[in-house]
Amino acid sequence: MDQNDIELTRRKILGSVGVVGLAGAGAGVGTTALFSDEESFDGNSVTAGTLDMSVDAKIPDGGINDEWAGAVGFDEYDPATADGEPGVGVTLEDMKPGDWVLLCYDITVESNPACIGLMTDKTANDENSVNEPEAGREDDISGSLDDPNTSVTDSISDPDGEGELAQNLEVTVYDDFDDSATLDGTIGSAESALSNELLGGVTLQDVWSTFDGGDAIASGTQSFDFCMLLELPTATGNEVQSDSVEWDFAFDAVQSRNNGDDPYGNACEPVWDDGGGPACECPDTPIDTTASQSPEVTVQSTDASGFPEVTTFLDIDTDAGTNGNLTAGDFALAENGCGQDISVAFTSEDKPIDMVFLLDVTGSMGGELDTMKTNIQDFIDSVEGEGVDARYALYLYGDEEQTGEPSVYLKQDFTSISTAFKTAVQNTTLEEQVGYGGDGPEDNYEAILTADNELSYRSDAQRVMIDITDAPGEEDMGEFIGGLEQTRANAVSVINGNDYTYIAVSPDDDGEHQKKPLAQDEADDGLWIKLLEDLDPILEELATEVTTSWRVRYTTACPVEDGSTRDVVIAIEDPVAGTLYATTSYTAP
Repeated sequence: MDQNDIELTRRKILGSVGVVGLAGAGAGVGTTALFSDEESFDGNSVTAGTLDMSVDAKIPDGGINDEWAGAVGFDEYDPATADGEPGVGVTLEDMKPGDWVLLCYDITVESNPACIGLMTDKTANDENSVNEPEAGREDDISGSLDDPNTSVTDSISDPDGEGELAQNLEVTVYDDFDDSATLDGTIGSAESALSNELLGGVTLQDVWSTFDGGDAIASGTQSFDFCMLLELPTATGNEVQSDSVEWDFAFDAVQSRNNGDDPYGNACEPVWDDGGGPACECPDTPIDTTASQSPEVTVQSTDASGFPEVTTFLDIDTDAGTNGNLTAGDFALAENGCGQDISVAFTSEDKPIDMVFLLDVTGSMGGELDTMKTNIQDFIDSVEGEGVDARYALYLYGDEEQTGEPSVYLKQDFTSISTAFKTAVQNTTLEEQVGYGGDGPEDNYEAILTADNELSYRSDAQRVMIDITDAPGEEDMGEFIGGLEQTRANAVSVINGNDYTYIAVSPDDDGEHQKKPLAQDEADDGLWIKLLEDLDPILEELATEVTTSWRVRYTTACPVEDGSTRDVVIAIEDPVAGTLYATTSYTAP
């Protein structure tokens, strides 16, 4: 394969300085003085901005299959940054069916956002020499070739036309590469490091065709990743033997501000396939997007499962918010700093509930366990009687310092089958799986972090955690769950950060590491129930949250499926409390 050049054009705007002086004048006639005054604005200047693009090209470490790299002694392709002069393209030889390579280009635009374009040029798809197996194969499949040119009846020593490599090389184009990913020379590791597929199911010849006249690949950005995964499928036959391909990539940048049209004539809208995919818009917003969450507002959930439609449920603890006396005009929403058109409703639409029970089964619970098992089952019957869309999970926990691992055990994963969950509760025994405890404090914080880290919650469900114990919690310093140390502070952070309703069923004790103060004072949405009492107050706590709320719904102005985290700020104009804010986020698919 011959050398491929990455040709880069750079556009820089340099400016001059203009200075304008303004002065008033006074005049006199004879000896008569007139009132006069003079004011000035001095030192006026305007300086033009700059626009400067550079491109780094590379094959990431491990971004070529081991067998090919070993056969050709491949070291690395990481040339100097292209900034003014064309960069040196990659040259790879001896490609065989099953081989693949990942080419990545890191594009940086200094100072100002730009529309970035790409043009393919000087493409070549050469037959080169033809041997007898290649000629025979091309004879067999000539009806499916774009340019049938060689057969066993031709002169093998004098081939004509183009080769077949470009139309057999499969290409997928992405605009996001995880630089922290470790590639191990397998295509699976390469694909796992890439996201946001822009152009897939195409050949190299298709890529050339898409960009032969130039096209915008990004709009209004200062950095952009452009990665191409090229693979020669194992099903490819002899028709590509000795063929070669070569091409130039020329990247271009032009300012995006005050620019109704880019050099390619498509107004900076990235075009990928047959007219292009979705693009992002960013309408202006009056919202203070740096605002913090107001204590009067609680975000119940944010659901992007219907993306690009996004729905957030809110509780607004004011007279107008509680009684449904706000209007749609009192709400405004911004996503990643961009205004959105929203619909607002005060709804009694029932929210689903995902409910996890954390049950202390150490020896000290011997006098309470049977009663609490009965109370749990009675409570489940009450929930089901209300017709709530609920799922239930059960963790048992103890104390690893006394009995070793595991100190937390998943007895029942989420299930909506109440009878199955009640059976799991009924069959729970003292010291099951997690031992007897022994020193008083139990691994309750580990149980909280584990339940949050392991369980798969529904995106639109209210999370409810019911913690049943007769003992304080124990911090295990230096031990981590999901990257969080097993401390009370981290347990509280998880409860509040992930919008749990936290119910502590525990002794009437306000001491250190007890659960009553955690539920009453530290949890944003908490309830304490004295150990051994029935659990009916939980239904009362949940009734308002899951049956009456404000639903704010919108279709995002950025419908691109890029896997990004989108920050959402909602402003509410309350007639008494003033401007309130809700903050949340979601991850685009």
